[in-house]
Amino acid sequence: MTLTGAIWRDQLTASERAVLGRADDSVSGARPDVLVVGGGIVGVSTAFACAEAGIGEVLLIETGRLGTGATGGATGLLIPEPHQWSDPEPFVDLERAGLERWRDLEKALPGGVGLVEADWLGLAPHEGGYAPHQPRGVEWLNASRVADLVPGLARPMEGAFIRRQGRVNPLRAVARLATRLPAVATGVAATSVEISADRVVRVGTSSGSISPGAVVFATGRPPVLDGLPLHIPSDRVKGHLLVTERTDVTLPGIVAPVATQIENGQLLAGGTFDIGDETPAVRPDVIDGIAVGLAAALPRLAGVGIAYQWCCFRPRHPDHRPVIDKVPGLTNAWLTSGHFRTGILNAPSTAAVLSRWISADVPPVEARTWSATRFAGH
Repeated sequence: MTLTGAIWRDQLTASERAVLGRADDSVSGARPDVLVVGGGIVGVSTAFACAEAGIGEVLLIETGRLGTGATGGATGLLIPEPHQWSDPEPFVDLERAGLERWRDLEKALPGGVGLVEADWLGLAPHEGGYAPHQPRGVEWLNASRVADLVPGLARPMEGAFIRRQGRVNPLRAVARLATRLPAVATGVAATSVEISADRVVRVGTSSGSISPGAVVFATGRPPVLDGLPLHIPSDRVKGHLLVTERTDVTLPGIVAPVATQIENGQLLAGGTFDIGDETPAVRPDVIDGIAVGLAAALPRLAGVGIAYQWCCFRPRHPDHRPVIDKVPGLTNAWLTSGHFRTGILNAPSTAAVLSRWISADVPPVEARTWSATRFAGH
């Protein structure tokens, strides 16, 4: 039987699932030193980093449950090095810092965050399929070596091999971090802000007003709230994923663009770009296309059963890079949005940037790269 919905929740323990619905005392009248609006992986990571940095009382609010939206539908892949071929240097630096921070968290938190070390193999018909000169940390494998790692490929392929990347169950990571937060209120929606001079003095919510010392909006796309003059272009891109039934095909970690080996002999595949599709429903034709692609690459997967199928919407800005900045014109309000396909990877490094900025007034390196005002004229 095929289940419609991501696999990640079913992998959690009962206590981890309970954390995703955590709701502490009423927020009405609260006066936290830091209010984080948004309970996806970036918001939870930011609240965690602020609490760890000792920035007073930290409160996180989330409209639904923690990890809903793009976080709960993400692949959970932590693969900064392949982005050397596509992303500017500051972005790759942020991604590398993200993976290192995930490793730190895995060691520091009791029970870790569920980090799984995984190698990455990118298949290409020939070496020029990536670049004539391979960047650091990349081994170019000939077709014979690739065939040893991935037996049964439909045709000989060379490949770029990168060791020690990673992946997480994104909901497990959220739950593990959220257990360390001082105050969480799910089922609470931010509705408005009140600004005096250059400061947010009150945030209206569905459960009453909050008067924060500082506020961070981590809502995927830029927040649309009464009283908040914020105009940053963004959209969202739908993507489909599937997880197979258990198979006897074993992959050496992450094999792009085929699939990722996950627990119980299952394979995770997909991550499509369904441009212009705003319907929330899973489309059978897209899922069928992913399955056909699996069988085309590895004929042994022809007819493999599908255990899970789902889709999610990934927020992005026109240049496909996130915003990490103060809200223009305000001194105590920050914004991070548009993390697109790298929100899980970048969450802890983005959180570290924001917590330093709030606590020590230290903006990020290459601040213009992440500026909220870089889209002037759009």
